[in-house]
Amino acid sequence: MRYLSACLLWLSCHLPALAQADMTRIVAHAPGLYDIEVRFDPALAEFSDIHSALLADELEGVSELAQLAIADHARWLADAPEWSWNGYFSSTEIRVAFAGQGVISLSRATNYYTGGAHPNQGLAPLLTRDARYEPVELAALFADPAIDSPAMTALFYAVYRELMALKRERLGDDFDESMERETWMASLAADPEAFPGFTLIPNRSGDAAAGLMFLFEPYHVGSYAEGSYEVPVPLSVFADFLAADWADVFEGLPELDVLTAPGDELEPIVSSSSE
Repeated sequence: MRYLSACLLWLSCHLPALAQADMTRIVAHAPGLYDIEVRFDPALAEFSDIHSALLADELEGVSELAQLAIADHARWLADAPEWSWNGYFSSTEIRVAFAGQGVISLSRATNYYTGGAHPNQGLAPLLTRDARYEPVELAALFADPAIDSPAMTALFYAVYRELMALKRERLGDDFDESMERETWMASLAADPEAFPGFTLIPNRSGDAAAGLMFLFEPYHVGSYAEGSYEVPVPLSVFADFLAADWADVFEGLPELDVLTAPGDELEPIVSSSSE
């Protein structure tokens, strides 16, 4: 409670409008300027150190967005008052995707508007050891995460074909395989830096992880109208490549099925000159 009181004091010093914070959400509102909310999964109460660190990070982000809205509104009043002003908003939900085997995997999804033609979406998942707040990158999970290594190649093929299948399902008659390969899918590669953020997928008994869920924001691999994509990859794709200190985290079959398998027609087409 001492930490929470300190956070509330910090928030009151940095936000010029009424704001509230507790262990389940942060709310900040200034009529006509901004409306901000962050919601925390109640399950985070079991991980007090991580929860406290997340709360501090989110409080800082709330303050930054509020100050941006105030500054931009002031510039609008000075430069273009004849144009309409739409208040900024942000709604974030932080959810526990998997917790166990010494790790915690969180999803963080934000819908926000800071000017422009439409709101946007941001996806910022977090994987960390449950005893400390130290974000883990994808490369740390594998014994050899080098570009074009067997691990990265296996992930690349699995993500590529599954994403193509998801796009075909979502777009229906508008799905153009050649166009997708030449445009949106061209940025994918067997490189840890080419993958988006991810969460761990629980196995069917919930006692271990059994896959990776890669989260693509709008515009990353498709138009804004397509929305975001959640692309699952089962443990069978990467089990042989896990680093020793991550092997015990994964076991079994994921709680959801995938649409494709190795050798699917939607796998990337690799020219002979690049092999």
